[in-house]
Amino acid sequence: AAPLCVHQQMSVQMTAVTRAAAKSNCPGNCSNKGKCVNGQCVCDPGFTGPDCSQGACPNNCNNHGRCVNGQCVCDEGFSGPDCSIKTCPANCNNRGRCVNGQCVCDEGFSGPDCSIKTCPANCNNRGRCVNGQCVCEEGFSGPDCSIKTCPANCNNHGKCVNGKCVCDSGFTLYILLKFYDK
Repeated sequence: AAPLCVHQQMSVQMTAVTRAAAKSNCPGNCSNKGKCVNGQCVCDPGFTGPDCSQGACPNNCNNHGRCVNGQCVCDEGFSGPDCSIKTCPANCNNRGRCVNGQCVCDEGFSGPDCSIKTCPANCNNRGRCVNGQCVCEEGFSGPDCSIKTCPANCNNHGKCVNGKCVCDSGFTLYILLKFYDK
């Protein structure tokens, strides 16, 4: 509109009318959840959007999710009302507890998600762990490969004590030597 020459009293009245119009010039009157300032809504706490009609999410979901109708929809790896809690892979398979996004596995389990069964005493480094069971190297046995075995079980004529045959009465220890051709 082109400027007009008006009486001073009329100018004051027009300015008041213009201000009132600017206040009511906000979209949806800010949904009664904010104030109109210079044609823009300044939303009350807990509300957002150009007309303050949307619920705001707590802490803006900590940049780990998106806000949908005032509720955080968290990204993978985060949970909680404001997506501030780091989650653990597969919730540690219910075999451990989650501490700052890391699984602290219960005894008998390991791995980033506690899915790997461990073996007792790690098989004492005398075998391999297969699905929580020790497969012992030759010369060792037991659930943790801690028992030394005797060759051929002392031919069933003695006891094996710490990997050495203690022969029954009437039997003697016979050491079989192996010779190799060159």
